[in-house]
Amino acid sequence: MEKTEIYHCDGCGAQYRVSGEGQPTVLCSECKQVASPHGDSVAGREYHVGHVKYVEGRRRTTEAMERFESGDLPLARGGFNDAASEFEDSVDHFTSAVSGADSESVREACERARKKATCIWQAVEWLGGATYASEQGDTDRERRYREDAQQRLRTAKEYGELVAPENVTE
Repeated sequence: MEKTEIYHCDGCGAQYRVSGEGQPTVLCSECKQVASPHGDSVAGREYHVGHVKYVEGRRRTTEAMERFESGDLPLARGGFNDAASEFEDSVDHFTSAVSGADSESVREACERARKKATCIWQAVEWLGGATYASEQGDTDRERRYREDAQQRLRTAKEYGELVAPENVTE
C-alpha cells in the first residue's frame, strides 16, 4: 500500500499530495519555495518526538530536585539546565505538531501538550535560578524562585496528562 503525504507551502499556501516512500523535497510550482509535510500523520510524528523529550525532561527534573534537596547544588543546577533543554526541544516539536495538524482533535492535544511543557520548562528555569541563589546564600531570592516555580507547576497541572503518542491521531 502506497503512502500519501500532504505538503503545504508556507509561502503561498499551495498544497501538494505526494505518493511514495521517503520524504522528497517538494518545490512549490507557484512561488518556488520548499513545501513542508503537513497533516495529522506528520503532527503525530512530531508529537511523538516531543513526548519523548518531555518524558526525558521530567526524568532529569526529578534527578535535579533530589540533588537540590540533598544540598548538591552545582549538580542540581546542571540537572535543571539539562531538563530545561529537553523541555525546550519538546515545546519545539509540540509547536510543529500544532501547526501541522489537520484535525481539531489532534491540534487540541498537541496544543495542550505544548502549553503544559512550556509551564514545566519555565518552572525548571526558576528552579535552576533557585539553586544559584542558594549557592550565593541569597535565601530570599531562592524562596521567590521556588514560589514562582511552584506556581508554574500548578498551572501545568491544569492541562492534565499528555495523550500517549500512539493515541494522539486516533
